[in-house]
Amino acid sequence: MALALTGSKPMAVKSLQARILGFVIGLLVAMAMTVALAVWFSTSNHSNEQIDSNLGVAESTLRQLLSNREEQLLSSAEVLTSDFGFKQAVASRDKDTIESVLHNHGERIGADLMVLLSLQGELLTSDTLDINTPFNQDFFIRSTLNNGGANDYLLINNRLYQVILLPVKAPLPIAIAMVGFELNQELANQWKAVTGLDVTFYAHKDSNTNIVASTLPQADWDNAISHAYMPNAAHTLPLIARPKFASLKLDLSQANTNDTGIFLSYLVENAFREFDLLQWRIFIITLLGAVLALAGGILMAKNLASPIHILARTASRIANGEFGLKVNALRNTREINDLASAFETMQEGLAVREARIMHQAHHDPLTQLINRQHAITRLAEHLDSADYEPIAVICINILDFRIVNDTFGHVVGDQCLKLIAERLTTVTGEHSFAARLGGDEFLMAMPLTRSRELVAENVQALLSSAYRIQELEITLKFSIGVSSAPRDGTQSEQLVQKASIALDMARREHLGIAFYDQQMEETHMKRLQLLADLKSTLSSNDGQLQMYFQPKVKTGADATFRFEALIRWIHPAQGFIPPDLFIPLAEQAGLISNITDWVVEAVIKQIAQWKEQHFTAQVAINLSAKDLSRKNLLDSVHLLLERYQLTTDCLAFEITESEIMRDAQQGIELLNRFRNSGFDLAIDDFGTGYSSLSQLKHMPVTELKIDKSFVLQLDQLADDQIIVKSTIALAHSFNLKVVAEGVENQQSMDLLSDWGCDWLQGFYLSRPLPAKDVLGWVADFSSRQQAANH
Repeated sequence: MALALTGSKPMAVKSLQARILGFVIGLLVAMAMTVALAVWFSTSNHSNEQIDSNLGVAESTLRQLLSNREEQLLSSAEVLTSDFGFKQAVASRDKDTIESVLHNHGERIGADLMVLLSLQGELLTSDTLDINTPFNQDFFIRSTLNNGGANDYLLINNRLYQVILLPVKAPLPIAIAMVGFELNQELANQWKAVTGLDVTFYAHKDSNTNIVASTLPQADWDNAISHAYMPNAAHTLPLIARPKFASLKLDLSQANTNDTGIFLSYLVENAFREFDLLQWRIFIITLLGAVLALAGGILMAKNLASPIHILARTASRIANGEFGLKVNALRNTREINDLASAFETMQEGLAVREARIMHQAHHDPLTQLINRQHAITRLAEHLDSADYEPIAVICINILDFRIVNDTFGHVVGDQCLKLIAERLTTVTGEHSFAARLGGDEFLMAMPLTRSRELVAENVQALLSSAYRIQELEITLKFSIGVSSAPRDGTQSEQLVQKASIALDMARREHLGIAFYDQQMEETHMKRLQLLADLKSTLSSNDGQLQMYFQPKVKTGADATFRFEALIRWIHPAQGFIPPDLFIPLAEQAGLISNITDWVVEAVIKQIAQWKEQHFTAQVAINLSAKDLSRKNLLDSVHLLLERYQLTTDCLAFEITESEIMRDAQQGIELLNRFRNSGFDLAIDDFGTGYSSLSQLKHMPVTELKIDKSFVLQLDQLADDQIIVKSTIALAHSFNLKVVAEGVENQQSMDLLSDWGCDWLQGFYLSRPLPAKDVLGWVADFSSRQQAANH
């Protein structure tokens, strides 16, 4: 696949099946995670609330139990301090009696601690020996005396007691009685049974927390006290690595020392048991769903991807030119069915279009004959067969077909080409065919069942009869060039080339039929070499091309001159090469515009040199039909005149009548541009073209040049005299000057002068001169003219 940036790594391409499976599984996992998170948040909050609720209920129950014990202690203490005998014993400090009363009363109420203190907090007696009182004496004594009693929780001899202190009054306080119940393992077990939670009694001693009694195993004490989750905490109970216990701490000490207390511990696992089970169920459901989704995804991907793979392979085969394929895709969905049907429809459309494109690529759109390239291919197929028949290759050219288009229009011209094609196809068979090479050229390949001369003559006869189009009967003339295999070669392009060489010979020599021979190719190669030399000398301007100037002399007593510029080619190896040889060659090769540009600049440069020598004369330059189609020619002429500081009256242009008639409308349009710029224009070779009189009134010309064919024997041929005299009169009626070329004797010159011809040109006056001889000839002719007049 194409890369966005050069040097970047190509993007990994996944299959459609993998993408579908990934999407399905990813969607399922995302949904499962969403559900799991929602369940986790909901269940976690519910579990937290359950833990907090259980701890809260247990706390209330426990505080109620403590309150009940406190009331029981208070009642017991009040009974003790109200006993008269006990008061007398305390007042008399009868230790034995006091100890007896404390012991008996303790036994009766089930107290674990019976103590008598002085008002200063000193231990007077106790039913327990060696009691070390760690309680805050000031706090207790002051609270007891001020408030009529006090209660607290004390750690005595590493045992935790809930105690009540009451003053012994007689009637004033004389001592303080303390009654206590122990918070021991038995009590913890009882309270666990009541609250449903583990109970732990603790007391701080020497900065250490001592567990007095607990329903938990010793191994869990640290988890229950130091690492427990505290209820109503701001943080959320974590899902992973959750604490084992949630504990509630109750401080028991009344002296604000936080020395004693109770932990109520709830096993977190109990609150999360259903939650964990639900999580496992979600996991199992997700796993099962993933398996089902994977199976369904594979099935769906297969049902979707397999037809697409089939369609992709079908598209690849269609791209390779295979049409009419049956799309065997599993059409289990409407979209796939539509796509498969579209593929089949596309094949039909592509087949039709490709057939049309192939036909257009191989055939001429106007005549429907095969074109040049396909003709060469078919000829090669015939020649490559093991036992091919000898075959003739015939190139055909319609002579002067442009005149048909110009005279009757392109519609008639196209109809002519179609009728020619129809005639050619009537003689084609299994191993023969006709083709249009382009423009007005055709090609035929025919087996040589007879002589090549007879085959060519039959083709010429077939084409030469008149063509009836729109009630017109048009007779065309043809030139034919013939090559044959195996006589002239066995390569298709070579045979077509040799037939073209023969055709070129037929056109140049005005032959109806020309058969290829080796000498023709040599001549053709010489022409190609000559063309290469012409290109070279034009580009290098090495002096081979030179300008000659033939004078035009005005009739009358005054010696007035004009000149016609004529190009000459002096080849270093072949010598003088006539213009009628290399000018047509240049037109065929598209070099005529280069020659015209070279001539225009050379002539203007020469006129500027003559001007420096104080000689002024108008020079006429010949233009071709190709020049008439160049709209930038006039601009380049103006630039050169401006460069050499010349005016437009120093130049004139001559265009042959036949050149104008090739495209009369475009030619007249360009001539108007030249005339509007101030240039004189002349029709050269007047009388040899077509529709001369009908077009003359539309041509923006200033003079006519009578063709030399009417002037060469003017003194001898009466018909030529009538034509020339009438032409001079006709031109003058259009206010045109007349130039007669081809003046060869004094008699013709006298006749032309008598008839009013304006300018004379011919060998009798002067042959074309090199530029260096022009001024000498002018001086000599002027001297002879003056002598003749005197």
